[in-house]
Amino acid sequence: MEQVHDYGLAELFNWNWEDVHQVYVITTWLLVASLAKIIFNLIKPLSKWLPDSSLLIIVGLALGYVLRQTTLSGARLDSHAFFLYLLPPIIFDAGYFMPNRALFKNFDSVLVFSVIGTLWNTFAIGGSLLIMSQYDLFTMKFTTFEILVFSALISAVDPVAVIAVFEEIHVNEFLFINVFGEALFNDGVTVVLYQMFKSFALIGSDNLSPWDYATGGLSFFVVAMGGAAIGIIFAIVTSLATKYTQEIKILAPVFIFLLPYMAYLTAEMVSLSSIIAIAVCGMLMKQYIKGNITEAATNSVKYFTKMLSQCSETVIFMFLGLSTISSEHHVDVMFIAATLVFCLIYRAVGVVVQCYILNKFRAKKFELVDQFILSYGGLRGAIAYGLAVSIPSSIAAKPMFITTTIAVIYFTVFLQGITIRPLVNCLKVKRKEHRDATMVESVYNKYLDYMMSGVEDIAGQRGHYSFIENFERFNAKVIKPVLMRHETRQSFDATSIIRAYEKITLEDAIKLSKAKNTLQNQRLEKVKSMHQIAPEQQTVTPKDIQLARVMASGENIDQLYMLFSDLLDKKLGELKKQAERVEKPTEDDIQDDYMAQFGSQANIRSMTHSADQLASDSLFRRGGRRLSTGDLRANMRDGAKQKRSMYELRHV
Repeated sequence: MEQVHDYGLAELFNWNWEDVHQVYVITTWLLVASLAKIIFNLIKPLSKWLPDSSLLIIVGLALGYVLRQTTLSGARLDSHAFFLYLLPPIIFDAGYFMPNRALFKNFDSVLVFSVIGTLWNTFAIGGSLLIMSQYDLFTMKFTTFEILVFSALISAVDPVAVIAVFEEIHVNEFLFINVFGEALFNDGVTVVLYQMFKSFALIGSDNLSPWDYATGGLSFFVVAMGGAAIGIIFAIVTSLATKYTQEIKILAPVFIFLLPYMAYLTAEMVSLSSIIAIAVCGMLMKQYIKGNITEAATNSVKYFTKMLSQCSETVIFMFLGLSTISSEHHVDVMFIAATLVFCLIYRAVGVVVQCYILNKFRAKKFELVDQFILSYGGLRGAIAYGLAVSIPSSIAAKPMFITTTIAVIYFTVFLQGITIRPLVNCLKVKRKEHRDATMVESVYNKYLDYMMSGVEDIAGQRGHYSFIENFERFNAKVIKPVLMRHETRQSFDATSIIRAYEKITLEDAIKLSKAKNTLQNQRLEKVKSMHQIAPEQQTVTPKDIQLARVMASGENIDQLYMLFSDLLDKKLGELKKQAERVEKPTEDDIQDDYMAQFGSQANIRSMTHSADQLASDSLFRRGGRRLSTGDLRANMRDGAKQKRSMYELRHV
């Protein structure tokens, strides 16, 4: 007889926790952090004073305590996961949402703060800690390059923490772009210094030659410039890819996220600055891909970019809280205190000196209040922690470096992040205006840019405004027509203005010519009554001169006026057609369900077929041009007569 196997409950449901536990724990973190953010924003006293990053650290501390008290083992953050999966979304979000126009206007100060300021802080903090270690003030020993590795990572100003705090207090655009721009490019410079000093530390100072030092210094510029070049190349490729996705619109967001990430991986593969590569790629491609995708796709890209960045930020800060509870720490109070003091002092000194030099060459000056906020707003966060846990285990002082990094992050996020709002209110820092610029303001801002560019040209100088004007000319003539779908080659031509002026002048001349006899009689009488006045003392207006030139030329004034009028109307018609092509209504790429999607596609096909049939119908065209309404009515009458004649012939 056949044996019937009796399936028990244990065989129907298997417990496979080991297969999914790491991903499940991280997913649970994201869920708990999202719910905590909702509760956090509902409790107004907390959300008013505490920044979001501090909330994530608190939740991470709570989860770390729970995981430590239970048998669940949480995942640990390693350098591979941090650099390849968590860091790219944060940097891409910062670059994609960078206000490019404000960045160009303040590019000199941002570049000075991010490059010169980072170098100053790295060597000043590292040198001071190295001098203190010579007197055995710390519990652990370290070499010169090991402490420079730590000073490089602790100089990294975190863009996520800066955005979270400065957006909440609504500082003005001038302060925000300088702090945010510094934080973004400062990370790229920091990682370059970190990698260089880490390689020196692993080789050992005794094994380094002068050529190694020269190569390391040169690599600082090569790595940064190479990363920017890769970002530019991939921004062009992304724009071109989205330009030709009108038939398969669902692929456009794929290119928008895939190619910048490939820029990051490519730069990482060839040992260039991956942070600068993905940041530059996001900054440059934004203005071009928006013209190649619909409004719905644009919103989807923005939401997905923010979602990825928030998730990465959440995971990193949760790991920060977890490591505070679960990691093995080496607490050196003297080292922690010295690092905090040096970070505050050297950043303040660097900002004051750099602002003093910049104010000598800038129209917009850094006031004392601005310098204080710039000094106080140097918040550390996810970047510094990720670099700290990525320190090689061969460096003996790694536990002390990680503990000190966590302490500095806690100090800046909690103490500085909480107190910066009262300080901004107390110092009466100018806030950002909660309104959009009016049409008049936008037009006059553009007008002032061109005016200042003309002033710089007259003065023989090349500044920000000349650079912006030249770039906009090149952008309109070359870049946009190549990278954008509905853009055509444009030229900044002043002939339309001249034509308009000539049209107005000729119109005045016609009016004057109609009253020519009256004016001449009046002037003859006036001359006779004032014969004692010399002819050279009589007043002649520009209109009189223009009228005399036109009358002396022997041209037909009416025909000349109509010629200029037709030329101007033709030019205005071309501009109107360009505006209609740019401002045509957009359609949703993805409907709410498949039936709506099929119906939308059917409607599009029907409209396209009708438009093609209408365009090819001979009734509406004659000699290659479209007919007017009167011509169409005449054609319809002729067609009716032909039908009537054919009907009579058939009956005969």
